[in-house]
Amino acid sequence: MPDPHGLVGGLLETGETVRIRHQHYVAERSQFTETAGLFDQEPPSVPVDTSEQAAPHIAPHTMRLRSAVYAYLVTCGAQGATEREIEQALGLSGNCVRPRLRELQGWVPKGKPPRRPLIEMTPAIRERCRVYRVL
Repeated sequence: MPDPHGLVGGLLETGETVRIRHQHYVAERSQFTETAGLFDQEPPSVPVDTSEQAAPHIAPHTMRLRSAVYAYLVTCGAQGATEREIEQALGLSGNCVRPRLRELQGWVPKGKPPRRPLIEMTPAIRERCRVYRVL
C-alpha cells in the first residue's frame, strides 16, 4: 500500500526521500518558437573585464534563466512584476535577473543582431521598483 504522503518505498542512496508526484520541469525549445532567436545569442556583457570574464560562465544557463523570467512574467499577467518580485519568486539574485530583463526587452550589445522585445518596462512603480510586463 502506498504511503499517504506520496513517498516511494524508502530512501535514496543519499538518504533523501522521494515523492511520487515530484517532477522537475524542463522547458522545451518548441514551447518558445516565437522567441527562437532570443535563446541562441550569447549573454550580454558590459566592457568591463569582470563582466567579460563572467559572460562565458553564465552562457550555458541563460536560456533557462530567460525562459524562467519570461514564464513568471506571463503568469503575472497585466499587473506585471518588479525586479524584486521576480528575484524572490524565482530565488535568483538581482545580478542574474537584471541582465535577463534587458535581454527580454530586446537589448543587445553593439554589433550583435537585434532581438524582438518580449517584455516592456512600464511607467508604473510598485514598492519603489519599476514594473515589467509581457508585450
